[in-house]
Amino acid sequence: MRREISGFIGLIGGLIDAFVGLLILQRNPMGMGSPMMSASSAFAGYSLLALGAIVFLTGVYVLVARMMEHRSMIGLLMTVYGVVMLVLGAGMIGQLFNIMMQGSTVSGITMILVGLAMLYSGSQMTRTPGEKMM
Repeated sequence: MRREISGFIGLIGGLIDAFVGLLILQRNPMGMGSPMMSASSAFAGYSLLALGAIVFLTGVYVLVARMMEHRSMIGLLMTVYGVVMLVLGAGMIGQLFNIMMQGSTVSGITMILVGLAMLYSGSQMTRTPGEKMM
């Protein structure tokens, strides 16, 4: 059951990252505005697309593969993805980047929620089967 939940969290997180990356690329096309704004927007958009693809593929792997031998490695990856999503979500809410668009607060909150879910899922996957959470 935990494997399915972790896989679905990965799928949802990957789709959110990719969607936000596409929104950034669509709202800040190259050649519009200042060159620095366009370069940072393109970098952030493509980075989110790449992160979304990696997280999505990890979610697919968790769902379809027999990963008991790689359980701690996948848990570590999920934890890292969760931290990245928390940082990006906090940056979107705090408008730390020059690439903010309308609706970035909602996207940031969503990324933080999914990041927290990924942290929880990753921590559960890295535990040994007999270890209980306090």
